[in-house]
Amino acid sequence: PSPLARFTAHRNPITSLEWHPTDESMIAVSDEAGTYIYDLSIEEDEPSENAGGVSGTTGGDEEGGGGEIPPQLLFVHCGSESVKEVHWHPQVASMVMTTALTGFSLFIPSNL
Repeated sequence: PSPLARFTAHRNPITSLEWHPTDESMIAVSDEAGTYIYDLSIEEDEPSENAGGVSGTTGGDEEGGGGEIPPQLLFVHCGSESVKEVHWHPQVASMVMTTALTGFSLFIPSNL
């Protein structure tokens, strides 16, 4: 079977991931460089004829296979070094907690 989604924007190995406790389409993912919040219910728009052949992604690193920003990526937190774990707070719906080499972080993304 083929995967439902494949995100190639990460350049480092994934260190942790966790599904949102009440929203089955949201997932928090961390790698050594940061923490990322995805909403898998968002679908990529088809390029329109008047868009001049430009796709809905940005960046683009053809050699590395990564660098494109998927439309499902809602939030990136890069304020910690060497993130090891990411967890959703069980009572505060959009609060995310991380542990990293630089310490323990709690944050609520403003767009969730």
